[in-house]
Amino acid sequence: MKKLLTLFVFIVVSVTLAAQVDYSFGNVKHKRDKSSVPTIGIKGGLTSYNMHFAYETYNKIPNDMVLKPGFGIFVEYHFKRLRAVSIAGEVMMIERGFRKSFNFRNDMPEVDEIKANYLDIRIPVTYYFMHTAVVNPYIFAAPDFGLCYGGEFSKTFSENPEYNTSVDISKSDAMSSYDLSLAVGVGVRFNIHFQVFSLVLKLDGSYNLGLLNTNGTKESFYVDNLAYHVIDESRRNRGFEVMFSIGLPLKFNLLHDSCWGW
Repeated sequence: MKKLLTLFVFIVVSVTLAAQVDYSFGNVKHKRDKSSVPTIGIKGGLTSYNMHFAYETYNKIPNDMVLKPGFGIFVEYHFKRLRAVSIAGEVMMIERGFRKSFNFRNDMPEVDEIKANYLDIRIPVTYYFMHTAVVNPYIFAAPDFGLCYGGEFSKTFSENPEYNTSVDISKSDAMSSYDLSLAVGVGVRFNIHFQVFSLVLKLDGSYNLGLLNTNGTKESFYVDNLAYHVIDESRRNRGFEVMFSIGLPLKFNLLHDSCWGW
């Protein structure tokens, strides 16, 4: 995981530096037009995830509404000839899984839950409808590669706590170590220009569709949980995300200004 993260950071830095030099030779027509230059920033928000089971009986058990925080960093680069389209690189920390509350054998309240921590590497491609406007709606799609690095399976009985169980994901093979998903969404971008710098604010919502079976191998610690009982079937991540981003457009000008955008 460290090697992948190091490689991703290297690519992001290389693309950013190359883009900065490229823009410094006049591709940005006006100093105040900073909506197209490379942008770096942070993002965070709330997520709500569950799982879709191949075994329909488990899908019929309602999912509890659980909101979890998500956060990360990004760099965004606009294409030179098609500036309404951008490509970005993101590193995100997301918790996935599910929580279902029901009555075991119709008389014992039970909660089954997975908390799976993921490091996500995403490559969003975004189309802006009004590229240079102050308020700019957009749509995007992003392939998303996630690495599961921890979490837990748990079963909780509120009235019989002596039967509660919990297993660390890192000590069980019941969860795959990686996932591949597709995120699609809509949002709005605000381009705010000050005298010496600019800010980009973005608010968007997306649906994340897991494409791979998250079940691990059949040889694992026993997990007394709905997620483990269907090990011969499949379960895939599903979730909604609402994110707010703050970005800083950059430009390194070798001919005039030493730097603006910071």
